[in-house]
Amino acid sequence: MIRRACRTCGTMQDFRKLNEEERAAVREEKKDPRHYVDNLWRCTVKGCLWYQPYLHTDGGGVLPERFKEEAAPAG
Repeated sequence: MIRRACRTCGTMQDFRKLNEEERAAVREEKKDPRHYVDNLWRCTVKGCLWYQPYLHTDGGGVLPERFKEEAAPAG
C-alpha cells in the first residue's frame, strides 16, 4: 500500500495496485491490449473508482462501475 492524494476523494488515501481484472478493464478502456498497467494504483476508499500511476495523478482514470466496492452498512 501507498498513501497518495486521491483526485475524487480530495484527501490523502491508501492506494493498492490494480488486480488482474482491473488491469484488463483499463486495457479495454484504452483500446490497447499492450497498454502498460503494471504501475497503476487504486484508491482503497469504499465506492471510489479512481486509479493512477505510482508517482502522479496524470495518466489516471476511473474504473468501470462494476468495480465499485460498497461501504459496509453501519451497525
